[in-house]
Formats: sequence, C-alpha cells, structure tokens
Amino acid sequence: MTVLVFAAALLFPPAVAAAPAARADPPVRVKLSDDFYARGERARVKVKTDRDGYLLVLQADPAGRVRVLYPLDPTDEGTIRGGKEFEVRSRGDREAFTVSDRAGGGIVLAAIADQPFRFEEFTRNGHWDYRALAARNVEPDPEAALLELVDRMAAGPYDYDLAHYTVSNRAYSRRYAGWHGPYWRWGWYPPYPGYWDWWYGPRFGATIIIPFGHRHEWGRRW
Repeated sequence: MTVLVFAAALLFPPAVAAAPAARADPPVRVKLSDDFYARGERARVKVKTDRDGYLLVLQADPAGRVRVLYPLDPTDEGTIRGGKEFEVRSRGDREAFTVSDRAGGGIVLAAIADQPFRFEEFTRNGHWDYRALAARNVEPDPEAALLELVDRMAAGPYDYDLAHYTVSNRAYSRRYAGWHGPYWRWGWYPPYPGYWDWWYGPRFGATIIIPFGHRHEWGRRW
C-alpha cells in the first residue's frame, strides 16, 4: 500500500498554487522630495513612466499660481524614456521649483502622452505665456483647473498622476512627512488647502493623524 501511494505521488504531484501576478506600475508616477516644506525651500520632482512618450509637468502653488516645470520652454521636445526615473530640473540645473511664501497646499501634475502636446495657446515669443496660464482661477479646485489645462494642451489621450504637498510656517513639519507612526496634532486638518495647527490658527480639538506618504491620484483622460 505504501508503494502504491508513493507511486501515485510521483505520477500525480499536488497542484501548486500560482504565485500572484506582480502589480504593474502605473503609467506615470510623480514623486516629490517631501510632503511638507518650509517657505523658500527648494523642491525636487521625479517622474517615472511605463513607456516612452511626451511629458508635461505642471505645478499649482498655494497662491493659485500655475507654472510649467517641464518642458522648460514650449519649443523643447519634452520627451521621456519609459522605465527610468527622470528628475525635473529648472534653469541652471537646479531643483524643480522654489516653495512659495504662502502657507497652504500645492499640487504637482505629471502627464504622459503618445503624441506631442500643443502649446501654441500658451506661448509668447518662444516662451511660456503665464498670463494665458493664469487666465483660469485655480484656487476653488486646483486639480480640476490643472486637468483642464492639460486637456487643452493634449492632442489625444494621456495618463496623469497628481502629488500634493503642504507649505508650513514651521520647518519642523518636515519630520512628519513620509512613513511614520501616528502622532498628535492639535487643530483642524482639512484635506486641502493645508492645515491649521497649534502653532498658528484656531484650535478645534485634538486629532490623531497617520500620514501615509505622498497622496496621489492617477488616471487616464481622452
């Protein structure tokens, strides 16, 4: 009997459960050097895509000002190689942008498309026309405003990712960015445009906040 069981085990080995498929990376991912910044700091921006294509990176700061972080000029090709992390640099090969003097929340949007973006509407004398970029009021809904701008620039479908950051009155807030355990903060913490804490602002009670790294929202538009 033992011999028969052994022979059956050799002929019919037990089925092995298939390993779960690795989760595919999103089409585009934008990463900031921090979640919280002090006024006047330099912020780094990195982007990774799953394919070669044309890249557009926009920023809306807490004051509602919109800037094009990439390409630096509307006449640049603005391409990116897929599968490799790319750092967005400003003029003089410096960090992507300088954090504004206004406290609150900002957004960086990265979009990848298979066709070149069309910048004619936002160009003046070969440079970005920031009067055209500022024509829409960004403050009520900065995400929707940035996506509307990309819609007007896009020649076809595109994938995008959004990363949010907060400008604080105190540089100490940097230690709360990234992956940490829960900590206490006094005050009111809305999702946008930032927060009021016990250093500056009305107190509405105690809250436990567990930060989970950069807040992202990616999707596809066409």
